[in-house]
Formats: sequence, C-alpha cells, structure tokens
Amino acid sequence: MKHYLTFSEGTSNKFWQIETEGNSFTVTYGKIGTSGQIQTKTFDSEEKCLKEAQKLLSEKLKKGYQNSGEETTTTSPKPTQTQSVSKAKTPSTNENEAASKTSSENETTAQSSSKTIQSENHAATTHSKNSINKIETKKLKEPVQKTLGFPNEDLKILSNVVPVHPKEEPKPFDLKNRIEQLSSLKKGSNWWTVDWTNQNIPLFMSKPEAHFWFLALTCMEVIDGYEEKKTKQTIQKLQNFLNSQTIDGNLTLEKAINLLERQEDTWEKKRITPPSYIVLPFYHLFGLEKVIHFLATYNHPQAMKQQDSTNGSYYEGFARLLPILDESERKLCKELIKPHLKQKELEYQDIISPFLIALDLGMKEELLPIVESWKSRESSIRYSYSEYRKNIIFLFQDPEIVKRQMRKIGHLFNSVEELKCWITITQYSDLEWVALSVKAVFNDYNNEKHKEMLKLFLGIKAPEVARPLLYLYALPKLAAETKNWFIECPYFAIEGLVPAVLDEDKKISELAIEILQSLFARGYGEIILQEKAKYSAEIQEKIKNEILENSTFTAEPFDDSTTPTWLSDAIKTVSKGKAISWVVPEELPPILIQKKKLSPSQVAAVLTELKEKGLEESSILLKSLKEHSETTSLDNFVWKLFELWISLGASSKDKWAFTALGKLGGDRIALKLTPMIKVWPGESQHQRAVLGLEILKTIGSDTALMQLNGIAQKVKFKGLKDMANTFMESIAKKKGLRKSELEDRVVPDCGLDEDGKREFNFGPRKFHFVFGPDMKPMIKDEDGKIKDDLPKPNSKDDSDLANTSVEEWKLMKKQIREIGKIHIHRMEQAMVTGRRWKVEEWEMLIAKHPLMTHIAKTLLWWVYFPDQNQSINVFRLTEEKDYADIHDNSLNLQGGAYIGIVHPLLLSQEEKNPGDNCSAIMKSFLRFLKFQDRYTSFLGKIKTNKKYPDLQTKK
Repeated sequence: MKHYLTFSEGTSNKFWQIETEGNSFTVTYGKIGTSGQIQTKTFDSEEKCLKEAQKLLSEKLKKGYQNSGEETTTTSPKPTQTQSVSKAKTPSTNENEAASKTSSENETTAQSSSKTIQSENHAATTHSKNSINKIETKKLKEPVQKTLGFPNEDLKILSNVVPVHPKEEPKPFDLKNRIEQLSSLKKGSNWWTVDWTNQNIPLFMSKPEAHFWFLALTCMEVIDGYEEKKTKQTIQKLQNFLNSQTIDGNLTLEKAINLLERQEDTWEKKRITPPSYIVLPFYHLFGLEKVIHFLATYNHPQAMKQQDSTNGSYYEGFARLLPILDESERKLCKELIKPHLKQKELEYQDIISPFLIALDLGMKEELLPIVESWKSRESSIRYSYSEYRKNIIFLFQDPEIVKRQMRKIGHLFNSVEELKCWITITQYSDLEWVALSVKAVFNDYNNEKHKEMLKLFLGIKAPEVARPLLYLYALPKLAAETKNWFIECPYFAIEGLVPAVLDEDKKISELAIEILQSLFARGYGEIILQEKAKYSAEIQEKIKNEILENSTFTAEPFDDSTTPTWLSDAIKTVSKGKAISWVVPEELPPILIQKKKLSPSQVAAVLTELKEKGLEESSILLKSLKEHSETTSLDNFVWKLFELWISLGASSKDKWAFTALGKLGGDRIALKLTPMIKVWPGESQHQRAVLGLEILKTIGSDTALMQLNGIAQKVKFKGLKDMANTFMESIAKKKGLRKSELEDRVVPDCGLDEDGKREFNFGPRKFHFVFGPDMKPMIKDEDGKIKDDLPKPNSKDDSDLANTSVEEWKLMKKQIREIGKIHIHRMEQAMVTGRRWKVEEWEMLIAKHPLMTHIAKTLLWWVYFPDQNQSINVFRLTEEKDYADIHDNSLNLQGGAYIGIVHPLLLSQEEKNPGDNCSAIMKSFLRFLKFQDRYTSFLGKIKTNKKYPDLQTKK
C-alpha cells in the first residue's frame, strides 16, 4: 500500500506519504518541493502494520489532506531496520523557534497515534555538488523551558529603601558586665581587625554606653589570633584601660577625633582600624551632622588598613546607622552629603564615604554624572573599591545604564550575589559578562568562588547562554562540565551557536562549529538545518560545509559487510575489556578510512587497545590504523580524547588518553603539544612534561623530533631541557649520528618538491605555495596574485579536495613557523661555535633542502679548499641555487673540504663593500647581533686559533 496526500491552506503547502512493506511502514512528510523527513516503524505482524497505517491515513484525511491516489510498487527500497523510540516533543513558544518548527506534521501524527513513529535513524537529505548527504537523527532530548534558573524571590529587584526602625529607649547599661563580655573578642578575617559581631552592639544606646563603645572600638589593639596567651593579654589590656576611665558620656569631640587620629599614641601599638560600628556611638554622642561630617572628611591615617571584611570598615558605617534615621533625618543627610559628591574615580586611599552614603540613600540623580565620568578600564576582578563601584551602578537598575557603565569601567563580578544582581537587572541581554566573570575568577589564584558562580550560570536555560559559554568551554578544566549544558539544552545551543559560526572572534567560531558538529552527530541535524535558514547566505554556506555536508561527519560507519578484512582481523586481536565509563565513542571525532568511519563498537576496540598498550608496546590494530586511516582524523580523534582527559582532572590511572597522542598522533599533534610541554613544569607538572617528551619521541616524525630538539635548545626549565637533550642524544646514537647531525636530518620538507613547490588543489581551482618576506608562507593563485592565505572553499569547489588542502595548508604554516624559530637559532649557534659541514652533506641537507635553502640564502658561507694553498672563499647561495663569491662570480665547490657560516667579525672591509647582493646578505647578520658575550667568546677562540686553525691563512 502507498498513499500520497497533500495539504494547501494559505501559504502552507505540505505533503504526507505512507508506504507499507511487510511488517513495517515508512512515512515521509514536509513542505512540497523538499525531500521531507522520514519516519519508519516496525510491527510484530503485517496485519498490525496495515491496521496502524490505515488509522494514520484516516486521521490525515480528517485533518483536510487530499488523497492524490494509491499506487502499488515493488521498486521502493527496503527501509533500514530501526527501533521504535519516543519522539522528542516540539519546543514550546518560549523556547528555540527552530526547535518549535521541527515539523508540525510530526506533531499531528503524534497526536493521532498512541505510539509515535519516529525512527531512531530517520534521515533528511541535503544536496551538494559532490554528493547527497543524509542527516541522521537519533533519539532526541526533550526540550526544556527557558528560564534564568532563579527562585522567584531572587528575581525581584530589591528596593534600596531601608525601612525606618521604630525609636526605642536604650536598655540599661551595666559597665562592669560589658567590660567582662569583651573577653569573647576574637581576631577578624584581616589581621589588623577584631571580630565585633558577637558583642551585640545596640542600635539605641545611652551616652555613657556610647562613650564606652567609642573607647573600646578605637583603643582595641590587634589580636594575635595564634597564641591564646597573647590574645588574652591584649584583651586584658583593653579591659584594664576601660576600668581606669571615667565613662559618663562626657567625651568631647576633640578627644574623640584625637583617638581616631591616634594623636595620643603611635601605630606601633597596633591599634585596630575603626570598624563600621564606630558610627553608632559617634551618632549618640555628637549627633547626625557631626557623624556626616566625620564620614565625609575622615580618612584613616593608615589607609592601607581600612578594609574590614568582618565588621565592615568605618566608611561603611552609615549603613548601620540608616535604619534608625527617620525620614526627616534622611532628608537632612542628603542635603549634608551633596557638597561632598564630586567627580572622583574612587581610587585607593580616596575618601569614599560620601558616595556610599549617597548609595544607601538612593541618590541616583546625584550619582549618575559621577558614574558617567569614570574612565574606561580593561576588564578585571582586581580593582580597588570594585565592590562599591558595582553597587553604585546596580543602584540605577536600568538595564542599559547598568550594562553600559559596568562594561566601561571593566569591573567583572567575583561572587554569586553580584551575578544575581546583574542577571536580575539585565536578564538575558548580556550573559557574556557573566561568562567572562566566571572565567576571570577561575583563572585567579584564589578561585574557589568560581564553582558556585558556574553552577548559577549553567542553571540558565536559554539560547543567549550558548555563545558566552564557549569562553568557559575553551578552558580545558571546565570543558566537560560546560559541554554537558550543550548536550542537555541542544535546541537552545543550536539557536545560540548557528550565528556564531562566523563570529568576529575566530576561536569562538571554531568552538561553535565544534559543538554543532557534536550535536549533529547526536542526531540534531534537522534542527541545525532549519535554524540556519534564518541567517545570511554566508552563514548557511559555513554550516553546510563544516557540518551538514562535512564528509568527516556524514561518513557512513562500517558494518559487517563493508569493514575491510585487515580491520576485522586487527580488531579480533584486541582483548575484550571493560567499557571506559568516561568516554562516549560517538562523542569523539570519527576515524576515517576511505570516506567511511569506524563504528562505535570499533571505536571502543581502539580505546581498549590504547588503554592496554603502552608507548613502547606494539599493536596490530593501532599500527594498521596509522597505515590506512586519514591522518587528520586520527589527530582529531586522539586530541579530543586528550582534551577530555584534561577536563576531567587528568587522572594518572587514565594517562593512556595522553599517551594515545604518541600511538596515533602525527605532525599536527607534535605542533599542538609542544607549547604545553614547555609550560607544564611551571605549573608543577614536570612529570607530565617529561611524558610529553616521550610522546614526541614516539611520534618520531621529522616535525616531532624537530620540536623535541627545540625544547632541548631553548626552554627555561633546566630539568626539562636536560631531559630533551638526553632523548636527542639517545635517538642520534641509535641512528649512528652525532646530535648535531641528527638535527640536520629532522627538518620537515612540508610536502615541497625538490624545487620548493607545492600545489593546493580545490578541484576547479589550484593554488601554489610561495615564500614571502622573512620566510612567510604565502599563496599564489592562477592569476599570479600573491595572498596571505588560501581562500574559503565555495560551492563550485570539490569539497573533499578543498577541505583537505585547507587542513594541509594550516599544518604547513605551523611547520614553517617552527622551522624558522628553531633552525635560524641553530644556524646562529653554528656561526658562533664555528660548526662545519662536509661539502656533500651541506649541499644535501641545507642547500638543496626545500626549506633550509631559504635560510641558507640569507647567510654568507665560507668553504675551505685544502688543495688550493689552503685557501678559504666566502660565497653565497643564489636564487638559482648556484654559488657566487663576493664579487658575484660563479664559484665551484668541487675540491672543497668543508663549509661554515661566516661570522661578521671575520669579514674584511673589502668583503663587506661589494655589490648589492653581498650588502643585502650582510643585513641578515643583524639578526644574530644580539648578545655581546657571544662575540667576546668568539674573538677569544680566534686568538687562540685552536678552534679555527684553517683560518690562520685568511687572517
């Protein structure tokens, strides 16, 4: 049975087709003119299948679909065997719109049947110039509700108005008892503070009690906090002092200021910084106007000791006084503080109380011009008075003002409370500032707070989270935790990341594509396909090339009938092991062999073998994969495995995920791993760095050994440098070479032919490698134009050839950059130490090497002729790869014994002056003229004439 139905209403033109075969049926539906989506369901019997199909057909006709006729056919392909699973619900209106449009037809079908009929592997198709690609869709996640993740009470913007506390009569004051209670004082969180929070300092107090508290708060000395005996002595000293005083409330203002200014004592007595509580007795002793004047003008003599994290500092004291001030007093406070509100940056040691008073009183109009005058700063969590600036900005509660001013002053957040304030005010409009704050706190040396901050951020379910979250996904130690958000919220992730594939930040673009590729592999290809339609042609092209029609991800997995014999045989040699719980094979980049990829079970076998085999152990499977697999796919596979290991804490028992880089990795891995090796010792990871050296040694390619040699030559950690030298000496000894001779032989040719040429093939377009200034790799197109980079592949190009060329070009650029850094340094050392090469070795390893020849052309060389009166000729390598002396005459090296690099100090004036060519070469020596001690050493060697006996004739 086969039925084809159509539905037209307004702008909606859809089709629905059902076809039965045996005990299964296939439903195809979508917009007319498209391939549509496919669903398949299998039943226990043909009878049940036909009954269910008729039921669905009847429901469709009731919905207004028109039957275009019934056909019987025997040519339709047999549907792929599938398993019935529950269909993902279509997202609600406050979720990703792309997800909500995941086929209204599908929703209708689901409503008409008690069982859904989405296949675990149904496939939509996309068409490209090169092929027709299937979009596999597996069991999808249920869409989730868009939410900020806060309880409702946390989402309310709190009023800045502090309620007035009713006036109370002071409680009776017992001086003796109060003095005794001071015995419970303890050290505060800062070493220069004391914890007063458990002393029950009252809001309302009599003048004698205010007198007592003023003396106690100003005359207390710093508590040791470590020796209980010293702590008791300090407290006893204060108690003795208070017992000796007449405390009757008749403290004069002059005496009070003297106590605060420490004019009766010295800092050597370790008197504490007055805490915020000092404002309460000051108010009850001298009145409101004197308090405001004190706060607005007083600056502690030791400004560096102002902060009091336990009690609050004295300049924060108005907040303790505010609850007992009535409306008239508050109005007076505003008038009193206005003259002190002048444009200031609130830098360290500034008097900031006026601004905090204005903040507590909600004086937005007065504070806004001050905030707008603040200068722009780089983003950081380490600005003085940062908390106060942020709170002043939060006061305005206007999302645009808050975002603009906070970003201008660059103040990132370092607490969950600050994040809540920001998100409550700005909602979903600037979650990037949240992500950057979490990142900054995570990278700080005291980073415990990042855990709660990240938890809060990951609790937000919205497409606006997706792009900002990439900043955290880029941090290896947070990658696993943040990746889980993208997996759990795929619809939001897709909506947020599709426009990010062409982000101004190249790293963000790469990560967005990586996540979308992962979601594509999990079955969300159709959602991505629909979402991309909302954006520009450029974004659609990027999505198509990198994800939907990327041969790496659309490759068919091997099955029993397509698996090569060598692969089947190799997998049989792998012993069955326990499943590796922290690795999901489908989540790793595919290993490709002749445009097909390994199946999940085959990938599991590879993981088992990597786990069981050490760096030195042989493996039939791993060796075979190295021989037959696409190199880039292997590199991507093991690097992602390594990153996952790092993100989960780099457990030593799972370090096989690290050594896998050596077993399956190639040149790309060597280039990516080396910078990490160089910094690990400084992160207390010396052993990991040494294992990294072993991995480079195991990779064993010219590029890997060149990187190993680079570490041996120049790295700031002596232990690592010595170990790299040991490895190089060991490798050279095995090859029957000296270390310097091995170094000459591990220079990659980067795929260049003997003429130094290489072609990058895009199919209809071809590009050629050329060297630019300073050995910069560049591209020449078919019109002869020189460009810095390969162009982006377009729809007319062969996607496979173009993508391969782009990957090879990226690798080549990195290789050439490393060759320049490492081997120019080697040539410098050879010049200073007087190293010599046999003529035939020099020609083979340097003059005729497709890359070293470019370095050689920038240098002056000398050749020693023992049979020509022991003469030495200075020469250069020409563009035609001939040899020319200082007069630009052709020079034959036949009969020469050995060759070295000319040191500028050895050139006579006659040799320095000839022709433009020689002068140009001379300029290149400037690169070596950096450290005078090298030349002092060099001159000393010449004077002794032991190192350079053959130069005596020349001198």
